[in-house]
Amino acid sequence: MAEIEVSILCVTFNHVNYIKDALDGFLRQKTDFAYEILVHDDVSTDGTVDILKEYQQKYPEKIRLILEEENQYSKGVDITKDIMLPYVRGKYTAYCEGDDYWLYEGKLQRQYDLMEAHPEISLCYHNAVLHDETKDEMTLNVIGQESGYLTDSDIICPDKGWYPTSSCFSRTEYLAEKSNFHAPTGDENGRYYMASRGKIYFMNQAWSIYRWFSKGAWNTKYYEDKVIAEKYNRDLVHFLRNFNEYSDRKYEKYFYKRIRHTFLHYLETFFGEEYTLEEFSTYIQELKSSTGHMIDELLDRFYHIEAIRCSDYLQTTVKQKICKIVTSNTPVYIYSTGNDALKAIALLLKENIEVKGLITTNRVPYEEKLLEYPIYGIDDVECEKDAIIWVCLWWRYNEIKMLQDRGFKNIIY
Repeated sequence: MAEIEVSILCVTFNHVNYIKDALDGFLRQKTDFAYEILVHDDVSTDGTVDILKEYQQKYPEKIRLILEEENQYSKGVDITKDIMLPYVRGKYTAYCEGDDYWLYEGKLQRQYDLMEAHPEISLCYHNAVLHDETKDEMTLNVIGQESGYLTDSDIICPDKGWYPTSSCFSRTEYLAEKSNFHAPTGDENGRYYMASRGKIYFMNQAWSIYRWFSKGAWNTKYYEDKVIAEKYNRDLVHFLRNFNEYSDRKYEKYFYKRIRHTFLHYLETFFGEEYTLEEFSTYIQELKSSTGHMIDELLDRFYHIEAIRCSDYLQTTVKQKICKIVTSNTPVYIYSTGNDALKAIALLLKENIEVKGLITTNRVPYEEKLLEYPIYGIDDVECEKDAIIWVCLWWRYNEIKMLQDRGFKNIIY
């Protein structure tokens, strides 16, 4: 009997409508090595177990089942490490939950060959097709990410799309040693840990289907239950603190980007685009309290930078900040050339405050003026020492940092 090289790990719970697709995707793999399929069922009640047993009887040499009598997820058990790992015989582990499935018959072989050739890689991902079952629409899961090694920034905050769980392929020896940082999801805990053990590689090939809003899926619960979403936010803060200590603060500079991604998503989901500065401030204060004031500095920065999204931000900033510091001789510049810049100009003129010019990150040659206000590129502008620069951009974190790095002092945001 050939030695097992890859163990496929499948976690399932009430996936009666999906599990056949997952199993068929595993069984269609064509490889020059032996692999096994380990399926853990967490006491499904919808007929999933019957299907698992049927497949196991047809493919006893491939499929092994771990059937629980009591639900383990509700007890906080790490199902992969604490329950499934002792059964694993493969040098590598491939992961796919029971409501997703693999498309390409050569997926395992391609990832196996990559890892064999590059011992520095601890974890390999590939792209997936995201299937939104509420709309029956399909899009790519990760957009704009080229094949290659992931950067530290990509690992901490994958803003080009979440790396599909169904694509995970890792070294079993590292999985056995995996620390539990109590991440909000197992995906994130595994990715951060594997990054600390080696390099992470992404293959830009859509070799699996990731079901979005499938019945019982975590992403469905997030959007339907604000309590679950709020717990996710709190867990993320605790997780970042734990991992920061473990990694000796190696990734700390990316944490703002990470919380920004999550908290903006939360606000857009449960508040929409109509919330006031007062409502935003209340949310931040509650988050500080519920997380034990562990990242108050990051949360304060998040509030000040993202306050522009509040419905009353422009008016309040003019009244409470700019009017209090500007004089008749103070040069005022607006960092923006979009709609918010036009609104800001109108509000400043209403208070008899003149605008000297507009600043943009990358000025195009033909873009010299807007309403007769000169437009300067950030690398070209030479503001007076007492000049005020009001950054009126929704996505403005990088621009604020660029201004600070160039020595500008009076930045309003």
